[in-house]
Amino acid sequence: MTKKNLRNLVSDYKNYAFVLLAASVFLYIGVVLPGQGKEPLYDWVMMGTTFLFLVGSYSCFRISLNYKKQLDEQEEL
Repeated sequence: MTKKNLRNLVSDYKNYAFVLLAASVFLYIGVVLPGQGKEPLYDWVMMGTTFLFLVGSYSCFRISLNYKKQLDEQEEL
């Protein structure tokens, strides 16, 4: 891969990770705030989605870090 492609992949995966992180925060806030007449099933679904988004965010950060290491290795050469 070229350096330009690696730089683009690093920034793309970081952006994906931040978007997933922000979405998980909003979903968590929706769980924490009291809701009148809200069914408990909704809380479980939103907490599950929050967890999945956090796992996705972590995965995107790890992938971004791997591409960053590849970019650093190519720049050393």
